[in-house]
Amino acid sequence: MYLLVAAFSSNQERWFGTKCENIHSGKKYEMVDCTKTKSPQHNVVFPSQFARLLIEYQEHPEAKSLAPDGTACEPNTRGLLQRAHVIAGEFRYIGKEADRKWEEGDDISVLEFKSTEYGRAKKVVAEASLGDEIRAIGIRKTMELTKMSQHTIEKLLRGEAVKRRTHEHVLREIQGYKSPQ
Repeated sequence: MYLLVAAFSSNQERWFGTKCENIHSGKKYEMVDCTKTKSPQHNVVFPSQFARLLIEYQEHPEAKSLAPDGTACEPNTRGLLQRAHVIAGEFRYIGKEADRKWEEGDDISVLEFKSTEYGRAKKVVAEASLGDEIRAIGIRKTMELTKMSQHTIEKLLRGEAVKRRTHEHVLREIQGYKSPQ
């Protein structure tokens, strides 16, 4: 996840060459002008400029259609586009509550706001990828991280239904364990 902070300046010419830092990883970057930089280094970022917006608009592939040969569209796709068929997955009920901090501004925590999701079922089945992550970490280490019993962890590994809150707790703990490494 990226959230960059830098010294404030309303003068856009001063942005270029300014150092900024990702608050999640501590990695440092330098802002450069996208219209003047031909081959950027790895530790640079482009501030939002109208020129960059136009470049991205021109190069953006059509997401709602397929190319004439039925493959996904690319920036240089030409010709009569085909209709892309969409297959709905699981329905998810999201709350419409808003965090009042959005109105106050100048608080970085608003960028980490997560809406409330309401589930129809009290129990959910974990995806196979969660089982793979648990096996990679180890059952004992997962039990230690989550403070859950071996039986609950084994249910997740077997693909059996567990409480939604249990599933979310295990996901959070595994992500927290993986993120600092």
